[in-house]
Amino acid sequence: MYRIAASDLDGTLLRDDKTISEEMMNELVRITDQGVIFLPSTGRTHRELPLAIRGLPFIHFALCCNGGSVYDYDNDCYIYEDGIPYETALEVLEYAKDLQVYETVVVNGERIAQGDENDELCEYIRKVAVKDILFNFKGAHDVKKAFSEKHKDAQKILLYLDDGGDRDEVMKDLENRFPQLSVSSSGPKFIEVNSKGVNKGKALVDFCKRMDIPIEETLAFGDAGNDIELLDAAGMAIVTENGTDEAKKHADMICPSNNNDGVAKALEELIPKEG
Repeated sequence: MYRIAASDLDGTLLRDDKTISEEMMNELVRITDQGVIFLPSTGRTHRELPLAIRGLPFIHFALCCNGGSVYDYDNDCYIYEDGIPYETALEVLEYAKDLQVYETVVVNGERIAQGDENDELCEYIRKVAVKDILFNFKGAHDVKKAFSEKHKDAQKILLYLDDGGDRDEVMKDLENRFPQLSVSSSGPKFIEVNSKGVNKGKALVDFCKRMDIPIEETLAFGDAGNDIELLDAAGMAIVTENGTDEAKKHADMICPSNNNDGVAKALEELIPKEG
């Protein structure tokens, strides 16, 4: 019996228009009524769950920032954090100024992102960022300076490639310069930076220990490179048909695409109805 269903959101659970169907909602209600914990597992912060699932009564926890934190909504607190040390984050933000990227850093669930001379969010980020999380962005002409005033570790750093940037080249550059960090991507224009060893899989293992649930009793759903550790950690790994070839190499099962309710169909198959 599977007791936790951990699912990536963008490109996996959510359709391309950031909604979920009635079929998907019914499956989530069904499995949680049967006692299964549904765990959104995302690069988003705890403030940024999509409107389609934000505030639903069965969402008690979320694995956020690619494994940088796990948030407990019932008690309004983090139960797990593993961020980028403050000084290291400052170094990354300084280094990134010479790359073809726009910088964003997450602190306590809020995003400080590249702004213009008036500290208004720059137009490029408005264009390429996921639209339903823009409310959580705070523009800063100097992202490093704005972050430095927080005096806290960064939950993650996200770099948006400009139109001339080469993702693979930038990722290799970051890995060579900062071997203590983990560099991944959730899309062709996005680079996500966490501390080395921080990933969705590690956070899932910690969550299972806290819940006293064997890792073998977990399902994981994903579609991209930043889901691989989650897929590898879980008892059963499912990748949507629209997922990357890289992610599919780590799958025990391929389900229909995010636009065809793949997660719902897999849940129906893997978690039988009671009675």
